[in-house]
Amino acid sequence: MKRLVLLLATLLLCISLPAQASPSSRMIPLSSPLYEQVDILYRLAGHALPSASRPWSTREARQILTTIANLSEYPELVKKAWQNIEDTELKEISPTFSYLLSTTMNLEGYAHTNPTQFKTPKDWLYSVDERKPLFRFTMEMDFSDRLYFSTSVDLGVSSAHDDDTTDSSKPIGALTAGSVYLQQSAYRYQKAFLPNIPLSGSDNLLSDWPRESQLSLAGDWWSLTTGRGALNWGSGQTGNLVLGDHITNHNHLKASFYAEQVKLELLYLFLPNPTGETDQRIFLGHRVEAQPASWARIAITENVMYQGSSLILAYLDPTYIYHNLYDSDHLNAIASLEVDLAIQPSLSLHGQFALDQFQLPNESSTIANALAGLVNLSYSWEKEGFWTASAEFATTDPVMYRRDGIDFLVARGLHNNGNPVIIDYLGYQYGSDSQVFALSLAYDNLTNLDLLLSTTLHRQGEVDYLTSHSKTGLNSSAPDKKGPAPSGPTVLETLVVGLKGTYTPSWMEQLSFSGEIDWIGKRTYTKATKIGSDHQSDLQLSLGCTVTF
Repeated sequence: MKRLVLLLATLLLCISLPAQASPSSRMIPLSSPLYEQVDILYRLAGHALPSASRPWSTREARQILTTIANLSEYPELVKKAWQNIEDTELKEISPTFSYLLSTTMNLEGYAHTNPTQFKTPKDWLYSVDERKPLFRFTMEMDFSDRLYFSTSVDLGVSSAHDDDTTDSSKPIGALTAGSVYLQQSAYRYQKAFLPNIPLSGSDNLLSDWPRESQLSLAGDWWSLTTGRGALNWGSGQTGNLVLGDHITNHNHLKASFYAEQVKLELLYLFLPNPTGETDQRIFLGHRVEAQPASWARIAITENVMYQGSSLILAYLDPTYIYHNLYDSDHLNAIASLEVDLAIQPSLSLHGQFALDQFQLPNESSTIANALAGLVNLSYSWEKEGFWTASAEFATTDPVMYRRDGIDFLVARGLHNNGNPVIIDYLGYQYGSDSQVFALSLAYDNLTNLDLLLSTTLHRQGEVDYLTSHSKTGLNSSAPDKKGPAPSGPTVLETLVVGLKGTYTPSWMEQLSFSGEIDWIGKRTYTKATKIGSDHQSDLQLSLGCTVTF
């Protein structure tokens, strides 16, 4: 495996080509500053935010930006957004074929002050999905500005180390007990300082690559794409209730059909199976967005999680109402409503409501309600650059995302696509039984500097992925722990204050520097006594330098 990585890396490293054109079918990664810049343009103009089903194709992004560009009073911001749409250029070989081979080198270092208590990926803000490989060798091809292909080879250090200690004794949701190994102490997160380069023979190379890839086909009003990467439904600051971008390597198939005021999206996520279980897990979703007025946008999603040894092909019918598939042995349904409102120029309101389970008063089932809500208020203005201040609140019921047979937990392997694993929620990254309060201030000078100052308070009740959703204490029993969140006699409170930013020197646009510093404080709050105990804190610093050639 290591020989194959080195062979491919050497081949791609030898070739780096200039570029000329941007493919219309290419999906623009969520890491692009384009999305925040376009949101600011719409907010400043007093329009509802554009489609929150992302990423967009280049052609869709052009349509979205064209709609607001003629109304905007900020030509520099419009120009910068256009540059970010056309950012990826390819070398034209013929009128029907373009390509580009590029190499990105990332040098990163990580340091923190409390390696005794903060020693796993879950203890870090800059963690598995944020840390970059030492080298990424990318190949892109475009055919007739309709079909775009991209893949990459990543060469770097895995988050799993031979000296890690693991444990499989704790049951985790609907996963088979004893099949999942979690890191109790992870070498690359426990050390006071480490770079992202291998330092010994005990370091493992990354095996789960490419992290980003796509095969995309697009027309004037539609796109079809399959590949890997981050996906997002919603404009939440701390996450989104059905599909969040905290998981950056979803295997997916997506079809989008869009006009200026309407968008329909069909989505299939093929979830990983690091434990080798026979059942496959597929998330099937469809989403409809509508803009009844320039100041309002509404989206409805209706989705199911499928789990079984063989997929019933009828379930792939995108026109079907998934909630009418009465098959509780194989399906778990979830639906959501999103609303974006432009209250006035510069001020926007975004809200989400998700429904996993709801019992009517006349129903006798003991299953608890599973509801979630999120609201965000954002204000943007110009002063020597562009600023955005946001305030957000979110809450999830104790059994949100949890079921005795099929839940919305995602296990991803860290070593050779197997154990040890990390556990994430498919929807809101803070998961079940949570209250979250967040404030942030973002700045972009449009030339070489962007900054984000944020503070987040997470109040976690007794139901997390390591505890049962049932009063019986068994994950095989029905989820009957009722809200509101946070439930239980004690609450784990986590306060995070962070500052991160990126600087790109004017003398070399292919070079950038990034940094993030986070202070994390934790305590256990007892409701009966109103006293906090078990105080812990850590100061974490991540620095990086990236160059592409």
